[in-house]
Amino acid sequence: MENVVILDLGSNSTRLSINEVTNGSFREVRRQKVMTRMAEGMGKTLGEKVLKKAAIERTLAALTDFKKEYQNLPNLKVKGIATAAVRAASNSQAFLNQVKELTGVDVEVLSGDAEAYYDYVGVKNSLKLNDFILCDMGGGSFELAVVKDGQAVNLASIPFGAVSLTERFNAQDLLSAKDLFRFQGFVQGLFNEQLWLLEGRYLPLVLLGGANRTVARTEMMRRGQKNLDEFHGVKMSARSFLNIYTDWLGLDFSQRQERLGVEADRADIILGGLTPIAQLIQQLDIPELIFSESGVREGILYSMVTE
Repeated sequence: MENVVILDLGSNSTRLSINEVTNGSFREVRRQKVMTRMAEGMGKTLGEKVLKKAAIERTLAALTDFKKEYQNLPNLKVKGIATAAVRAASNSQAFLNQVKELTGVDVEVLSGDAEAYYDYVGVKNSLKLNDFILCDMGGGSFELAVVKDGQAVNLASIPFGAVSLTERFNAQDLLSAKDLFRFQGFVQGLFNEQLWLLEGRYLPLVLLGGANRTVARTEMMRRGQKNLDEFHGVKMSARSFLNIYTDWLGLDFSQRQERLGVEADRADIILGGLTPIAQLIQQLDIPELIFSESGVREGILYSMVTE
């Protein structure tokens, strides 16, 4: 048996995943997440994007704690990945050098297409679906794919996510009509650049990412379900999703914090993450949503064990 650790340096959170790999399969035995907001400040400017000192320090502190969890495991393999915030930042190499010095790991900065592909692999191997559209809403980007007969016919990464969109359209607090209109127009422009998305019309939409998980858990609580971590494969109607989004759209920051409860740390960026999803649902006449816990990390693990 091999212990495979994934260090995932995301745009909104930094994650640890410890997995036992044996005979071509894997089982996650431990996971941790720290909200580090690597994409902080990146939505405020159209110019050069820089990882902020505070965000770097938060991430390095999280990695220091994570290292204590895995460093003494036998037969250890550690893989580090980074996504949109590091991909876009002009000072990313200096940051990655700090990570290497701290952990000994050469972090792979995934391209946008690679991120979307691994999302597809993670979903394909964990949900029994042949035809679907996929959207993974991250902090600094969101990934899209149309899958037919089990194959990704098109995929893309859009270089804007929940954190950067929130900053760009002032969505931290009560979203004004003016900013919402600007936000929707901007998202429509992004979708217009991906005409292949129309191939996903009427298909179920598989959702990944923190903002979407918050919706899944809200729906599960409404149904009276107790274990809110078991959201993989949970389904809901498009109308129910839009009702939840509309409810939160009418709240200010403190009201959303109270409404979100244990998910309150997402209250400032939740509208930034959900507004593109709501628009996608309506534009493509999506009938049903399915939530997936498997995404990039799982896609990488599936690829590793089948090599």
